[in-house]
Order: sequence, then structure tokens, then C-alpha cells
Amino acid sequence: MFLINLNKMHTVLFTIIAFGFFMLYNTSKKVKFEKQCALTNWIRNNKKIATILAYSLLAISFVLEIRLDGFAIGAFTYFVYLMFIGIAILSLYPTIAIKTKHIASIVGLCLFFEVVIF
Repeated sequence: MFLINLNKMHTVLFTIIAFGFFMLYNTSKKVKFEKQCALTNWIRNNKKIATILAYSLLAISFVLEIRLDGFAIGAFTYFVYLMFIGIAILSLYPTIAIKTKHIASIVGLCLFFEVVIF
């Protein structure tokens, strides 16, 4: 029988961290905004709520990562994820090279492999 273990879903945590960082990136005053979509417009129009939500997502994912892997490995994994996501968003988002369907397909593929392999 095929059983899904929800205790080791690092793809979900990675996605939550990425969304939190993306929200903080879009609330920055130094960023020049060229890309327009409903989500980014909402984030830019509701900066205070978006900032609170982004920090909440980052804190929740940090706690969940520590709960899954222990304090040392969980904190290390969280900060590695955060560094990778930060570099990826800061370098790829301004070029407008990646669309929402690309991100959704990558996350879906990663979830599929995580469930099948682990």
C-alpha cells in the first residue's frame, strides 16, 4: 500500500519559506516593480498585512523545520533554504523569466518525487 508520510515534507516548507521571502521582497521600498499580477498588487497595496503575514510564514516554517529535524539540523536547513531562495528570487524575479505555472509545475514535480522516493 502506498502511504504518504507528511512528517518529512520539506518541499512544503521550502515553498512556505519562498512565499514568505517573496512577500517581503515585494514590500521593499528599494525594489523597482515592473511585474504586475493580482498577488503582487495585493502585496504592494497592503504592505503592513503582507509584512506581518510574511514574517509569520517564515517563523512558522522555522518552527516546523526545527520540529522535523531537531534544533541544529533544522536551523541549519532553514538558513540554507533561506539563502538559496533569497539568491533565486533576487536574481530571477526581476528578469520576469519564470511564470506562475512554471513554479507550480516545479513544486508539483518535487512533491511527487518526495512522496515516491521517500
